[in-house]
Amino acid sequence: MLKTIKITTCACITLAMVGCATTQNPATDRNLDKLQNKNWVASEIQGVKLEADPANSNVPSISFDNTRVSGSDGCNRFMGGYAVQNTKIQFSNLASTQKACLTATNIPQSFNQALNQVTHYDASKDELKFLDTNNNVILKFENTK
Repeated sequence: MLKTIKITTCACITLAMVGCATTQNPATDRNLDKLQNKNWVASEIQGVKLEADPANSNVPSISFDNTRVSGSDGCNRFMGGYAVQNTKIQFSNLASTQKACLTATNIPQSFNQALNQVTHYDASKDELKFLDTNNNVILKFENTK
């Protein structure tokens, strides 16, 4: 009898955990629609405005598909994973090329430092903002797609 109760309890717990893991959050889905399948070009880094010109390869950009993020810091390309819960975002396993870029600006370094501080985001059809833990906007992007 005790064995039957243990098996039943384990089965119920397993089903509950699987059900919770596969439940979609409508708020996250709406936010992902605003984030994914767009070409976001940086327009501001730490309050410093940039010219968001997609033809200019020196301007940082970022794009998201279902599970991967990729882009440029204005010099090197980067790629990796990301996870979203509501408006929280976490980047993982980011890797980048290591070109020796001769730029007169510190845009790549500023972009990478800011990207490491991102904890959540605010996205609309035409604008993406990355925010830090204090709700400060640290990166702004324009949708060019």
